[in-house]
Amino acid sequence: MQIKDDWLATILCALNDSIKYNDTLRNSETVTDVEDIEEWLMQIFECKEYLQEEIMKQPELLCKLEKHFKI
Repeated sequence: MQIKDDWLATILCALNDSIKYNDTLRNSETVTDVEDIEEWLMQIFECKEYLQEEIMKQPELLCKLEKHFKI
């Protein structure tokens, strides 16, 4: 699968937002199954790591997108 370079910043921002939201949800008192959220968070982190590794193979993209690697 090929992802357009223009979409990578959007995808990284969406992943960061998802991490923040789910981390807040995980710490919420209303959640009954924290393990499900933690498992989902791990999948999101793995997806972000994969994208980071692929982006690091392209130095020109790394310069443009490096700020999106931080949450």
